[in-house]
Amino acid sequence: ITRLGSASVTVECGTSYTDAGATATDSCAGTLTASIVTVNPVNVNVKGTYTVTYNVSDPSANAAVQVTRTVNVEDTTIPVITRNGSSPVTVECGAAYTDAGATATDSCQGDLTGSIVVTNPVNTAVVGSYTVTYNVSDSSSNAAAAVTRTVNVVDTTAPVITLLGSPTVTVNQFDVYTDAGATAADTCGGNLTSSIVVVNPVN
Repeated sequence: ITRLGSASVTVECGTSYTDAGATATDSCAGTLTASIVTVNPVNVNVKGTYTVTYNVSDPSANAAVQVTRTVNVEDTTIPVITRNGSSPVTVECGAAYTDAGATATDSCQGDLTGSIVVTNPVNTAVVGSYTVTYNVSDSSSNAAAAVTRTVNVVDTTAPVITLLGSPTVTVNQFDVYTDAGATAADTCGGNLTSSIVVVNPVN
């Protein structure tokens, strides 16, 4: 038996593998290539080392010396992360933010979405620009290119001032007038009562 091609072949996981085969000749029976029994256990979807074997016997049951080929299925391709939803995203301060997430696929391992590591620093109580980061690696430690989303927390909602006491007050001339004041609340800033600017022209 004569092996065709190299004795050792390297194949990328998730691709296809076509064996180069072998030929066989016999001093008595001539060409026996068509009678070669090939055992090819190569699974290109599973990383590992596989041995392809070639065997043949002539019509007189004389078995040839077995010939083999080593096929190494390797994983050197990085996974790919796909961000769901848009970027950037604008969120009103004080509102809830639910991240749309991402998916990840790998040519060797398939779906890696469940292995994505998400770094989400978004604090909707504080105005600012935040970066959500998605990372993943396959079992061969091939790290995907990180994908990010920008989340802008903005404050466009006006505070609400609540008057304490009656909106109309009658005071006798020369009496002392003490204003009942007001409170102020903001969805982002919280209690703003101490920041109220009071203009009191009462004489």
